[in-house]
Amino acid sequence: MKSMKEIIKKVIEEFKITKDEAELIIATLLEQPRFGIYINNEIEPESATILKMKLNLLKQGMPIEYITQKVQFMDYLLNIYPGVFIPRIETEYFVELISRLVATPKKILEIGTGCGAIAISLAKVFPDADIIATDISQTALNNALENIKQFNLSERITLVQGDLFRPISTKFDLIVSNPPYIPNSRLKFLPKSVKDFEPILAIDGGEQGVQFIKMLIQQGMQFLKPYGAMAIEIDEDEVEVLKSFSVANLLNSFAFKKDLFGRFRYFFIGDFRDEKSKDCN
Repeated sequence: MKSMKEIIKKVIEEFKITKDEAELIIATLLEQPRFGIYINNEIEPESATILKMKLNLLKQGMPIEYITQKVQFMDYLLNIYPGVFIPRIETEYFVELISRLVATPKKILEIGTGCGAIAISLAKVFPDADIIATDISQTALNNALENIKQFNLSERITLVQGDLFRPISTKFDLIVSNPPYIPNSRLKFLPKSVKDFEPILAIDGGEQGVQFIKMLIQQGMQFLKPYGAMAIEIDEDEVEVLKSFSVANLLNSFAFKKDLFGRFRYFFIGDFRDEKSKDCN
């Protein structure tokens, strides 16, 4: 049997990381608290073999979330299937912004739900809202359904398969989406863990990164109630393009909001509360 100290030392050397980072990775892969890896200094051969296999996958670039099939999003530990887009910290703040800027909606539509992270979080933020969440991927919908059942939200969140608004026939107080927004010219520069493992359909936003976003807005306005709001996650480089697009399409009320790192990351349209300090109108 190998000692945990030996394993940690090897991980530090192979991944060129700190001891703290090595401990965190090993604890995550073993699905234990960080202090738990030291309770027994030696690791059983079977566990060592599994850990070695997982570390090899990590070395090949596979996201740790796909290896553990778990992702933490806000207050939720969600199941995540390989091939389903992994929600990021920027999207956690997106949900927080929506909770502050949008008046209490009764009907919410999410386009491109992935593992269901946004829909599940909004169900807590707006406890009286009914939510429809769509995705073109059956794998993503299966993943989302598992998470929705885990948190007993089946009666409030309805999943529908389809591209954009094709399966939709009603109007909503809030339409939300974290769509593909990376310009395809930048795809080759993405980290290996993203470009080689995450679904390209959830990432590739076309030539300028706004191909999907423009369709989302143009089609979505007819499914928005008169005093409804639309909230979309974007890339900062797309602000000027989307501003011109909004003016050309006679969108009277819109604003770009910053993320926690000071980058314009979110696009709000329609009826939302004003926060002048973070707006780009």
